[in-house]
Amino acid sequence: MESRISAIMIEAEQFAAKHLGALLDETCQVEIVGTATHGETGMRLCRELRPEAVFLDINLPGKDGVSLANQLRTLPQPPRLVFTTSDRNRAVDAFRLEAVDYLLKPLDPIHVLEAVNRLAAALRPFKTEMLGVSPSSKTRSSTTGKASPRAKPAELLPVKDADSDKIRLLSRREIVAVLRKGRHTWIHTVREEFSTRYPLTLLAQWLDGRPFIQIGRQAIINELAVELITHHGDRLYRVQLRDRIGTVITASRKGATRVAALIKSGRLAPRHISLSKRISDC
Repeated sequence: MESRISAIMIEAEQFAAKHLGALLDETCQVEIVGTATHGETGMRLCRELRPEAVFLDINLPGKDGVSLANQLRTLPQPPRLVFTTSDRNRAVDAFRLEAVDYLLKPLDPIHVLEAVNRLAAALRPFKTEMLGVSPSSKTRSSTTGKASPRAKPAELLPVKDADSDKIRLLSRREIVAVLRKGRHTWIHTVREEFSTRYPLTLLAQWLDGRPFIQIGRQAIINELAVELITHHGDRLYRVQLRDRIGTVITASRKGATRVAALIKSGRLAPRHISLSKRISDC
């Protein structure tokens, strides 16, 4: 896998910086090599470290992000800029400075990922393994209001191995289920589980239909990985998966309709499981 994009984050708000850092880390495409809360410190870091990109708060104390951005453009190797702000009216400033993107707070994980994909397209023009959303998506550009250019959907999904802190690349056929729990989206394979911050909606678009079906508001499963199905009366189905922990999911009403349709089509065969099995409602 190609090296990550080196970036500096200049952000006045501590919580926003922590949140943005986590979202960028989750994309597996950006490495934050320095952080600053003021323009002067940020400028010094950019001179010393020569990052490829800067995530820049447009409303910095003292010298604001626009003034700093103009200074950054004078460097021998000017970094690409992505502005962050809670003021949508300052998008014009970002446009004039030819920023790659303009992220509004509170930060949306999908918009952050799109900004990273735009950075990668500019800085890694021959890199194709980016997690992109479906071409049919209606997501708009946060800067211009025009339809955002779509990255080619990746064949491999980057995730972080919690034990080794290394990046793993998963293919679609390895994935047993995608489950949203709290602020994290868990990706299950037959042998492992990976905690990510990918939005469930984005992963649904990446998985792109059959053999994946959504059986709950927070649960997508691979129908080829179904081990057992239990039918407990009208529209009540529990599905056990063929993963390491034998995850069991209770289907929602819409999900139950989908499960019933699969059974009727012959793609899934109903079988009984013990009610003492662990149930995970998603």
